[in-house]
Amino acid sequence: MVKEKLDHWFRHEYGKMLSIFITKFGADKIDLIEDALHESLYRAMLTWGYKEIPNNPSAWIYKVASNNLIDHFRKKAFQDDIPEIAEELTDPEFSEINDQTLKLIFACCHPKLREQESIILCLKFGAGFGLHEISRVLFITYEAAKKKFQRAKNHFKSYHISLEIPGNKELQSRLNSVLKVIFLIFTEGYRPTEGDQILKEDLCFEALRTALILHSHENLRSSNLCALIALMCFKSARIEARMQGGDEFIRLRDQDRSLWSSELIEEGNRFLAQAFKEHNHSEFHFHAAVESQYIQADTFEKTNWTGLLNIYNYWRKLTKNPSLELNRIVVVMHAQGAEKAYEELKQNCSEKNGYLFFAIKGEVLQQLNRHREATECFLKAKSQTKNKIEKRFFDGRIKFSDL
Repeated sequence: MVKEKLDHWFRHEYGKMLSIFITKFGADKIDLIEDALHESLYRAMLTWGYKEIPNNPSAWIYKVASNNLIDHFRKKAFQDDIPEIAEELTDPEFSEINDQTLKLIFACCHPKLREQESIILCLKFGAGFGLHEISRVLFITYEAAKKKFQRAKNHFKSYHISLEIPGNKELQSRLNSVLKVIFLIFTEGYRPTEGDQILKEDLCFEALRTALILHSHENLRSSNLCALIALMCFKSARIEARMQGGDEFIRLRDQDRSLWSSELIEEGNRFLAQAFKEHNHSEFHFHAAVESQYIQADTFEKTNWTGLLNIYNYWRKLTKNPSLELNRIVVVMHAQGAEKAYEELKQNCSEKNGYLFFAIKGEVLQQLNRHREATECFLKAKSQTKNKIEKRFFDGRIKFSDL
């Protein structure tokens, strides 16, 4: 119970708390702030284990972290700072800081930082991602994620970045990076990197909520934002159907489509129509168009595979994306057959793309009745994923291959 509560808090409140303290003390104190917050979380785990969890966990953690920071400044003999710090560290009204995480995300997307640095900082600070999660969504190794995060954090500190929402012109220049971060947060919620959950519903809807907050500001509305919202609506519409299996992974072809949310599908269609009013199309437009094809089909078999393949073929002319290539292989398999899919898999995809490569290769090989090779692929996929639900899913595919 306590662990679940703290995990939830970390996902939803850590970024807000970090934002408050950075605003008070500056970006150059971020290491101290992180230490104070982690210490307060550790104390919460110890204390709440045998005492009742407080009614306002955020206020409790804030107070403990505040005391940790004051103690640090006292030990460093920064006596002149103490009266000001003590006055500033009064409990904030947490109901009024819903956009603090958004402030932090925009700050992390400062133009002085490289885009990948911005994304890594946003995921770590704004969404509470671990380095394993970051390495997966960015298709880099854990060690690379660790080094890139440290470098990005050092730059963030050295540039003395303030957590103020920038003016309209600078706001627009940061918006694309912010949208990429929101999408990655949603992706991690929809298919978690590790743990024993098939889906983190709260993370998905937090990403969607954040995007809708952006859309509520007239000067931030854009075709790309509308496409991203449409994409998240279409995927979120299937959440209940995906979760019907409890702790079992339910593939799209096996989902009960009566459980799909018609309200979210309607919202998705509305935002998709807005997105395509403009002629400049981003990856979000193509991704949303793909999801709309899945949503419109009455059954899995009636999916417009040829139409989907046309979208993917046009999309891949504009960008190189490992995930795009792998997902396209699945469409090729249904539209043109497993032999064609296998040839394209060998030409366009790499084992470096992780467990998803082996999962898809296994499905293609299974269609070709090459069951022993399919089993080997599913075993490799299982060994590379850290999600326990996915491991069980691959166990099922292995048993099916062995029949």
